[in-house]
Amino acid sequence: MPIRTLLLSLWWLLPAALHAQQVLVCDGATRFPIRDVLVSADGKPAGQTTWQGYISLSGPFQTVSFQKKGYVPEKLLREEVLRDTVFLFPAAHYLDEVVVVGKQTVDGRGMLKKMPKRDILEKRPPSSLGEFDLGLMLDKRYRRDRRHVEQLREIFKKMDGLDEKEDPVLKAYRQTQLELKADSLLQKNARQPSP
Repeated sequence: MPIRTLLLSLWWLLPAALHAQQVLVCDGATRFPIRDVLVSADGKPAGQTTWQGYISLSGPFQTVSFQKKGYVPEKLLREEVLRDTVFLFPAAHYLDEVVVVGKQTVDGRGMLKKMPKRDILEKRPPSSLGEFDLGLMLDKRYRRDRRHVEQLREIFKKMDGLDEKEDPVLKAYRQTQLELKADSLLQKNARQPSP
């Protein structure tokens, strides 16, 4: 009798396991369902969404692609599709490329000199006995922080190249431009046949 009960329960659970998963496709800006979205599972067409924005996905698949004119195409994994609503965003809200152009250069070292000094090396807590302060002498944290600031300053001096008169960022930019120009000349010379 237990085997018969087990088979009967499996018979009733089988259609639920084979039932297709309903996925809702909505507009990312307005949150309204989108109709007639082309859906493909693993590169094979799976159909289009209904007027309510639903599509039934059945069978094994790894990735699902959603495409509609006027929207950015979306490709999602199975786990992402089955656990939530899929949102497609209008293509009008996307930029292909952003170019940033600087019109004004700022002298960082000059600004640094104008800024007030607020670090541990320049400012000490005021002491009542002149320069002698027993509390600072015994404060391990203050000594540790002071050593740490000194080490960081040395590292930043090396990184900034304070010995040089040219700004390190501009120097790196010019050096990269020269390397790119040299590479293009080498490629140009390599293309030309030798006489």
